Amino acid sequence: MRRETRALGTFSLTCITDERLFPLSFWSCQKRSMTVKPLKNTLTMLVIVSIVFLLDLSVARARDVAESSYHGQLGRSPALGGWGNGLGMLEKWDAFNNFSFEKQGRIRGWKKNCGQCHTSTYRDLATGKTDCRLCHKTKDGKGSPTVAQCARCHQSYATLKRGDIFDEEHDVHLAVGMRCHDCHGRLTDPHSNHQFARGYAIDTTEDTVEGTLSCLKCHEEKPHGRVAEGEILDSRHVTKIACVTCHSGPRPGKAIKSRSWNKFTKDGKPLTEERQPGWIPRHKWYTGKTLGPYAILGATDLISKIYPFNMVTVTWFIERADAALEDVIIVPEVRAADADKDGETTVEEMRQYAKGKYRDATLVTEEFNFSVSHSVVPSEQSFNCEDCHGENASVLNWKELGYDEDPYD
Repeated sequence: MRRETRALGTFSLTCITDERLFPLSFWSCQKRSMTVKPLKNTLTMLVIVSIVFLLDLSVARARDVAESSYHGQLGRSPALGGWGNGLGMLEKWDAFNNFSFEKQGRIRGWKKNCGQCHTSTYRDLATGKTDCRLCHKTKDGKGSPTVAQCARCHQSYATLKRGDIFDEEHDVHLAVGMRCHDCHGRLTDPHSNHQFARGYAIDTTEDTVEGTLSCLKCHEEKPHGRVAEGEILDSRHVTKIACVTCHSGPRPGKAIKSRSWNKFTKDGKPLTEERQPGWIPRHKWYTGKTLGPYAILGATDLISKIYPFNMVTVTWFIERADAALEDVIIVPEVRAADADKDGETTVEEMRQYAKGKYRDATLVTEEFNFSVSHSVVPSEQSFNCEDCHGENASVLNWKELGYDEDPYD
C-alpha cells in the first residue's frame, strides 16, 4: 500500500493506491503538478475523493476473503497486513519446485498453468476479487467444496510429498461419506476469516492455525476401549504415539525420495528418485510446535509423540555459503552452466558461469520432513503390534528413536 499526498490548488488530497492491484497510479497526479482554482475544482475533488473511497473499500472487501485466507496468502505476516508467518502461496519458495518469484517473476502462462491453484494470483486485477468457484461448486461460488475440487490442487503434491491418495478406497473418512471441510472447518475467530482448521503438519501449518484440528474433534481421548488389548493401547500408546503413526499404514501412492537441482534428465527435468506404493514412513519424535521457523524434533517421550514422515533429500545451488536457503541460483542458469553438457552442473562449472557471476556458488543438500496425516486406514488395515514389536517388526526403528532396543521385548 502506498500513500501519496498531492496539492490540488489550495487543497491537499491523500492518494491511497495498492501497487499489487494498480501498478501505476490511477490518476494524473503522478508526476506533474496540478494548479487549479479552488472554487472550480470543488466538484472535481469531491468526485475524486469518492472514487478513492470506493476503490479502497473494494480492495478492503477483497482482502477480507482473498488475503486473510490461507488459500489466498498462506497467512501473510502482520507487517504486510495479515496474520501468520508465510509470504503467501504466490511468493513462498519450496525446494520441490525451486522457483524464485523474486528473481524470476511470473512465468508465461502463469494464470492458466499455476494461478488456478495458487489462488492469490488468480484475480481480476481491476477488482481484486478471487474466483470463488475455484473452490466452491455452485455457479455463484457459495456452495460447499467437494473432495474433487480440493483434490484438484492438493492431490498431486499430497502424493509427491506424502504418498496420499484422496478417494474412498484409500481413506476411511471419505469412505463413510465425509468431506474435507468436515475436519478442516472454517475458523471464526477475529483473525482467521476464511482460514481452515489444521493439525500439526510440520511443513505447512502457520502459527495462527496450528493445532486447531485434532483427531479428538470426533474421537474419544481413549478410543480403543472396544478392541482387543485396547487398555494397553490407551494407557501406553496414545500418550506417546500419534494416531496416524499406526493408522496411516503403508502409503498408497508414490512419493519423492530425493531430487537434485544440479543434475538433469535429457528433457531438462531435475533428477528425481521416487518411493514406490507401499513404502513405510520414517518416524521421529515431534512436539507439534516450532521454535522460530524450525519444528521441534527430539528423542524424548516426555514432551513429544512419535509421528510418521516422508524424508526427502534435496540438492540445489545458492549464491554463497552464508546465503539463505531460498537465495537460489535459478534453474535456467544452473542448466546453462553445464559447460560439458553431461547433464550435471558441478560447483566449478557454476562458479565459472557468465565470467564468474556466481564465483561463490555453493551446492547445498538438505533433508526435508513432510508430515503424513491423510489416507487414514481402518483398524484392520492399520499397523498392528507385530509390525512394531518382535523379531519380524519393520515399521519403527527403535535406535533412531533413541532406544537401545525394542522397549517391549
